[in-house]
Amino acid sequence: MNFNSKIISFTLLFLALVAYGQEEQKRLAILNTEDNGEPSLEFTDLTYLTDRLREIAVKMLPDDKYSVMSVQSIIDKMGSKENARKMCKEAQCMAEIGRKISAAYVGQARLGRFGGNLTISMELYNAGSGVLIGSFTGESKNVSGLLSVLNKEAPQMFGKMSGVIYVPEAEPAQTLVPEDAVPKFEKPVKTSFWVALGLEMLGAVVIYTGYLENGKINEALNRYGEIEKSWDYYNKAWKDAKNSHSSRNMLYGVGGALFISGVGVHIWF
Repeated sequence: MNFNSKIISFTLLFLALVAYGQEEQKRLAILNTEDNGEPSLEFTDLTYLTDRLREIAVKMLPDDKYSVMSVQSIIDKMGSKENARKMCKEAQCMAEIGRKISAAYVGQARLGRFGGNLTISMELYNAGSGVLIGSFTGESKNVSGLLSVLNKEAPQMFGKMSGVIYVPEAEPAQTLVPEDAVPKFEKPVKTSFWVALGLEMLGAVVIYTGYLENGKINEALNRYGEIEKSWDYYNKAWKDAKNSHSSRNMLYGVGGALFISGVGVHIWF
């Protein structure tokens, strides 16, 4: 195998490993919050609780592993807004709904009444296996109190999903915590960062190898210009110069493409 073939094979192998290392995003669907009690809360209050759950999920889940389905995408999968509301309200098996809308994970919060207080409960399922990933329950005298329960418990529940690092925030002594405060979390470094860095490094190595080939061109031409040598000597020197010239151009092209691809991944992702 000649030098050019080795470089091309190595490059293709590297790109194959990069592609293999990229994980397909798993979709999380958070269904509309439902109120099972009487009298029911306003639809706007229920929508706000649902939106808050989606917001926490988007902030917590690593972008290269998960995506949170929008309201419209869920409605499109269910057929219509009316059908979506009916399915969410009558949901007996959320995992089954998750599979119908092509979601890997599905969750939903439900409100109720207990002892004069409002209650909130939420469950998060693996849609494929039907396994309960996490859940929480809480109660309060008003909707604002339920929001506080959600802000405290939802991050811990999402933290049980694979690849999510959850670090709860320690409560400071004698300090009032705002109702909309969400515990801190750490977001893993994106896989795209390492992919971009690998492409840039590989591109730089290939370009440098092309630079070395450029030196071989000058060396071969110098040998070609020597006097009183045999015809075979001249012929080999000229052939070496041509081969090094071709290798240099190919390496510059491949290296430049790899390096630019790495910069593009940095910018795009």
